[in-house]
Amino acid sequence: MGRFRMAAGRFRMAAGLFAAILALAAQGAAPAWSASKPAKNAPPQPAPPQPAPPQQAPVAPEIKANSEALRYFLGGSAIRTPQDSIGNGEYFAARRLFEAGRFDSSTVEFREFAERYPRNLRVNEAIEHILLTRQNREPGDEALKVYAQTLALRDAGLADSAAATARTALARYPNAKIRYHFQYFLAETARDKGDHATAIQYALLVADSTSKSRLAPYALRLVGDETIAMGQDPAKALRVFQALLERYPDSPLAPPVRAQVIAIRKKLQL
Repeated sequence: MGRFRMAAGRFRMAAGLFAAILALAAQGAAPAWSASKPAKNAPPQPAPPQPAPPQQAPVAPEIKANSEALRYFLGGSAIRTPQDSIGNGEYFAARRLFEAGRFDSSTVEFREFAERYPRNLRVNEAIEHILLTRQNREPGDEALKVYAQTLALRDAGLADSAAATARTALARYPNAKIRYHFQYFLAETARDKGDHATAIQYALLVADSTSKSRLAPYALRLVGDETIAMGQDPAKALRVFQALLERYPDSPLAPPVRAQVIAIRKKLQL
């Protein structure tokens, strides 16, 4: 009889537990021991709220502008820089032909280089070599060959040897077409050494109105700059710059020289 009562009690406990499980299932809740397995009919649980992202400090307008400008600059440089150096090998090959006195071949090579690589940084130098050759050819091209050697010595870092070669060429070929280039070369060499008087002396030979040299406006600019560098009266430099603007108003030097004229006039009015 006692055993029967114990079995009945256990049956009632099991029945009660089973009823509780059914009640939880009807409410859509999973039993505690199956929390890792969601019920089949349970609705999707909303995602737990995420913490708000930290607030960033406002960026100052000038910093933002500088950052945007830097990105633009770097982007443009990344596009342009490879183009700026592509073709250098062809340029130097043409220049070696020029320095060897093979002017016909060098002219062809410089022209092809300029047409093929118009964005290369040395395009202006190639055009300069073409103009130099066309405007200074003479029978035998002896003086032009010496000038090519002079440039080669300068580019090799032998400035004194280059200047000595230029002076010798002027004495040997005083009437050569290329003489104004020798004189301007010596003016630049003297300027670089701080010899202002000698620089002005050679530059005035090129700047003479009878020279008809395309280097004349550059020589006038050099004379004006060296006059200022010597500490002479600014009015003297002003007259030189005004002569440049009157004789060569369309020169690429005109805009910066106009700025110099305005600055000198303001200084003289103080």
